[in-house]
Amino acid sequence: MSSLVLTGVQKRYGRVTAVDSFNLQVSSGEFISFLGPSGCGKTTTLRMIAGFETPSAGQILVNGKDVTHKRPNQRQIGMVFQSYALFPNMTAADNIGFGLKVAGRPRAEIKERVAEMLALVKLSELGNRYPYQLSGGQQQRVALARALAVQPQLLLLDEPLSALDAKIRLSLRTEIRAIQQQLGITTIYVTHDQEEALSLSDRVVVMNESRMEQVGTPFEIYNFPQTLFVASFVGTLNIVPGLTVQPGTDRVLLDGQEIRAARPLPTTLSNGTLSLALRPELLSLNASSNGQAATENRLYGRVETISFLGSIVRIQVRLQEHSLFLDEFNNPHLAVPQIGEEVNVHFQPEACLVLS
Repeated sequence: MSSLVLTGVQKRYGRVTAVDSFNLQVSSGEFISFLGPSGCGKTTTLRMIAGFETPSAGQILVNGKDVTHKRPNQRQIGMVFQSYALFPNMTAADNIGFGLKVAGRPRAEIKERVAEMLALVKLSELGNRYPYQLSGGQQQRVALARALAVQPQLLLLDEPLSALDAKIRLSLRTEIRAIQQQLGITTIYVTHDQEEALSLSDRVVVMNESRMEQVGTPFEIYNFPQTLFVASFVGTLNIVPGLTVQPGTDRVLLDGQEIRAARPLPTTLSNGTLSLALRPELLSLNASSNGQAATENRLYGRVETISFLGSIVRIQVRLQEHSLFLDEFNNPHLAVPQIGEEVNVHFQPEACLVLS
């Protein structure tokens, strides 16, 4: 049974459509990320699930029960906000126990549950501190513990790490995933950070301009983007125009050089321009053509720029009208070409995706 089902969910503000035709089924214990740029509708969708916004159309089911028009406190959902939203006049322990107190739970039960939650988020010694006495990462742990304390059916997180510095974000997202797996709670996570979405999620929902662009595992989203937007938004990607050589075959022209695509082009595609996607890490550089496999694609060009980016070296190769970036892992023995040097770029046909 699906833990969360959204069917035909829409949200309109007058003539503006914030979310359009959103359909999703989430299995129990699954971690789903909504990924997309600002204004794409991901937070609005989350707020409709939480009950802070009412859908203009569609239905929301939580564990088989229709909650589309129920108030937030009737949904048994825990939510963690970007701004922490802790009560400044309450200690960490009191913040965590607030929802239990409102629900009228016995004092002994609240104390036991708060202690359990503090231990879960590794703040057992800090329960008596006020929010202003805690770091940003610690405050977000308290917010997470407060959301989990009431034993929700569903956990919602709205860009919870965006206000933290990079090192703390990396540490805390690992902890969030570990806690989610430990508790087995169904989780919806909103982010515009592709690395967060890919590293945390069982599945990713990529959104753009109020619509779902693609739903899939991180592996599918990264390696097999279905639209131009997904390909360009997730990861670093070369997107270059190509020309069909013959519809129904995998032959494509890129800057006058023939290569093979990952799969045959549709027979309905007339000769014309199409978009080709190539991941930089799937391209290799070779200054000579000796020993290259016959099945590999090969493009000839000239080195235009070289950028050292820590663990990788990014090399830009100019073909004719267009350039390609390729990434080589940095190591002390890496043979880096000279700017202006003539080289060839080679890659397997599977690395060349034709985008709709």
